[in-house]
Amino acid sequence: MPYGHRTVIEGVVRTTAGAILTASKNGIKTELPLPVHFSPPFDQIDSTGIERHFTDALEALLDARPLENRRTAVELSGGMDSALSAMVAKNLLGHGLLSITAQFNGAMGVAQRERCATLIQAGGFDNLSLPAVRLAPFGETSLRRVRYGVMPEDESYPEIFEESLSVAKAVGVDTLISGLGGDELYVIYEDEGGNGSGKKNSDCPFLTETGLHYARDIHISYPTGWLAESCWYSSASRSQRLLRHGIWPVYPYQNLKLAQFISRLPYQYRHDRNILRKSISMLLKNDMYEKSYIKETFDPVAMRGIRENKFYLMDLVERSRIANHPYISKDNIISAIQQDFEEMDRDTYNCLFQTLKVLCFFQ
Repeated sequence: MPYGHRTVIEGVVRTTAGAILTASKNGIKTELPLPVHFSPPFDQIDSTGIERHFTDALEALLDARPLENRRTAVELSGGMDSALSAMVAKNLLGHGLLSITAQFNGAMGVAQRERCATLIQAGGFDNLSLPAVRLAPFGETSLRRVRYGVMPEDESYPEIFEESLSVAKAVGVDTLISGLGGDELYVIYEDEGGNGSGKKNSDCPFLTETGLHYARDIHISYPTGWLAESCWYSSASRSQRLLRHGIWPVYPYQNLKLAQFISRLPYQYRHDRNILRKSISMLLKNDMYEKSYIKETFDPVAMRGIRENKFYLMDLVERSRIANHPYISKDNIISAIQQDFEEMDRDTYNCLFQTLKVLCFFQ
């Protein structure tokens, strides 16, 4: 379902960013915002202190909120976005903030542990670490097994956050600073770095030919905004969980002025998020994010969750009214659940994970 006022639930509409919904006896009228127009980036700028300007802007965005040290936690995945937002929060609020990490296995997990250890020491965080593999999706205690338990557009790891937010609430935390939206901040224009016109989305392998035609026909193009659509999707989807735990989310990267600032920077600052990497190096006095960064990924945990719960998921697909719809190829879904995920192409795996999230929600 593309971003807009329509949702996957018939009769339920979404108030979208910058839009106006007017309800009357005749239905709901939607007025969409005007699309933004990106100005070309500068070819050159005075780079003196550019990283300091960036971190000062993030600190000002946090300082505009009534934050208190003992009531604030930071997400600390070991990734770049959460690393910078956490260190900026420490500079503003001091040592002793609660940090929440999800620990992964394998070579990626080793690299993540090293980064997190450096961040925890530098930030003076009181860290809570949860083993991600013990909280894989679709397990017996997962809210995904509850009808309407987890929105289909929600993040990949609500099972982890359910536990971490419970602990945070128990120790008096009511505010969570996140790196959400950092991935979307560094816009790359079509004529930069051989980007071309971008990659075309692949067709979902779990739709029949009739279903594919229907999916193509209902595409809705929402006006371009300063923030990517996925920012609104992800923050809206996880809001119900945070509200249920009485926790206020703070997303410093999701800011219109900050997005405008980054969009005008020359390519070398936006490419590979170089300004972010250099800013972390400056705050940590350590260049590990520039020279030895192994990106963390949730895929191994998600794949384990599907493998360990494949009989539950296959039964779910068999019983699902959605999977038995003529637009859907139920046999293809069941076949994919039983495949070797390491051999599965990326687009098929992504479609499978998204499909299972939808079927769980509407079970």
